[in-house]
Amino acid sequence: MPSTRRPMPDNTTPEFQAEALAAANAYRAAHHAPPLVMDPELNTYAMQRAASRSEQEMLNAGHDDLRKGTGENIFWGATTGTTPSSGQAAVQSWYDEIKDYDFNKAQFSSSTGHFTQLVWKATTKVGIGRVSGQGDRYYETYIVFVFEPPGNMEGAFADNVLPA
Repeated sequence: MPSTRRPMPDNTTPEFQAEALAAANAYRAAHHAPPLVMDPELNTYAMQRAASRSEQEMLNAGHDDLRKGTGENIFWGATTGTTPSSGQAAVQSWYDEIKDYDFNKAQFSSSTGHFTQLVWKATTKVGIGRVSGQGDRYYETYIVFVFEPPGNMEGAFADNVLPA
């Protein structure tokens, strides 16, 4: 089991959540998916997930212990300064996976899973959380989006991941 450390402090603000949600919904609109609605209960869960993910360096915690019926995108950023990564940066990194997605095959790939979850048409609700702080080597930010219903369901890609 990888070593754990204390979780990083919560750095979720309404402004951060609004910025992150706007970025996500702009990409969803381009892909003919309805806007996500932020859910207070999912926000709480996303904040808990961000804290627990930060107990291990980088993305070593993965998606362990994610509750059933929930999808998740995790972003890790590291800088030498003390400014946390933005929601736009996280959403952009996930969206950039589009370059590897084959709309003709319309199937899951580990290299495009963040992108496909982000624009998954049937997903309607999101929770957004962020923690940040000084790690062993860098100032680190963990941003978590939790989605319901989850995306990336086998056999449903053609109906849910539409070209821009």
